[in-house]
Amino acid sequence: MNSLIKPETPDFTQLKDEDIQQLAARMKQAITQASATSPGILNFAREKAETAATEIRFLLMQHERNLNAGLPDTGSQYYHLVNRKLNRYLAVLIALYRCEPGYILWMADSHPQVLLWVLTSADLESLDEEACAFALLLVDKLPAKQWLQIVTLASSTRVPLVLQSAAISELSQAELAMQALIRRGELTEAFASLCIREGTENVSVLARYQLARMGQEAGINWINEHGDPSKSLFTHLLVRKDKVAWLRRELLPQADALTDVSVYAILNRLPESFELPAFQQDQQAYLKAALAGDPEAVQPIIDAIQIETNDTRLENWVHALTLMLGELLPVRVADLDVKYDGQQAAEILKIWWQNNHGGLTLSPMMRMGSALSYTSSIDALRSQSLPAEFRTWVWKELCLNGGIYVAYDPMSWPERQRRAIYTLSNNTTAAERYNQRIRDAAVGR
Repeated sequence: MNSLIKPETPDFTQLKDEDIQQLAARMKQAITQASATSPGILNFAREKAETAATEIRFLLMQHERNLNAGLPDTGSQYYHLVNRKLNRYLAVLIALYRCEPGYILWMADSHPQVLLWVLTSADLESLDEEACAFALLLVDKLPAKQWLQIVTLASSTRVPLVLQSAAISELSQAELAMQALIRRGELTEAFASLCIREGTENVSVLARYQLARMGQEAGINWINEHGDPSKSLFTHLLVRKDKVAWLRRELLPQADALTDVSVYAILNRLPESFELPAFQQDQQAYLKAALAGDPEAVQPIIDAIQIETNDTRLENWVHALTLMLGELLPVRVADLDVKYDGQQAAEILKIWWQNNHGGLTLSPMMRMGSALSYTSSIDALRSQSLPAEFRTWVWKELCLNGGIYVAYDPMSWPERQRRAIYTLSNNTTAAERYNQRIRDAAVGR
């Protein structure tokens, strides 16, 4: 079977609207060609594709849920089962593509997420190395977050070239392609500099922010002089030498206008952030209490669990306790509404907390059942039961207080997460900075 896309040079080329139009025309032609086969064969192919797509869509949801729930254990049977099933149904769709690409390309409207998974897979690349370019046609078929998540996990080696070709262009897909390169950890300093010179304004800004995170001086200077904290407050705090003073002087007075300022105040251990949150009024109270790690928050959290009727908020309260007190907590989110409801969980926790709380040694700031430290925070990233939201904030805290930037995405493949965690855990300088900051904060309480 011949590729539907003409081979390009190994390096990326700047895409134009005509290229996207040609891609769309080739996809339409492939679907038309497949539709011209005999009705019996066409119906058989459609039924096989529909069945496989339905299964893959469900399995992708399970896969995303697994990644969100915590770092999957290398020995997790369920995680590996989901991946084996994904590969099995992927093989079905690739076999159909081998017969006629149009046998699966018609799913662009009905199953765009599934089609994107197939088109960006290494398995299909071995059959048609240019097929992943069709991923750009699916940007408008999916919510941006969903498109990004699939492309972040894409295994085709051609994906970076496709993303670069789109990011440097003036296409509507440019900004999302740039975001994908950043999430995949594939934005090089050279390409970022090229995007600053030749990319669209939004792409240029994304490139400058990433260069700043990577420690490039020109990017840092631009952020400090022209950057907008609302675009990436994390980056601004990461690159500023006076981050604590700046946070206190410039940002806290406008905390109501800037998202997450009060959470960043906790990460940076500002003394004015040590007060317990308003547990019933503050929508981020679970997160603030968890990151602060104050044992005084445990009983109010148990009280909140006792009266909580919303399932998501109930789970968040239990996760908050897990981040503070560790995996030995006698209540697990997986067991809510299975072994006990919220009120029963609160009673279990109340008895446990009042009876020596499992023998834990308490400190003013707790993390994963130990005193807050660089090591206990790394343990949180390794947790199999902390959601992506919590692990992302812990990673930000490690970067900010450790004076280090290591790309990390809790929704990426576990192997990539473990590489990032390994890099973080072996940086002794960052550990010393982080632990010194925590010691200083403890003195200021």
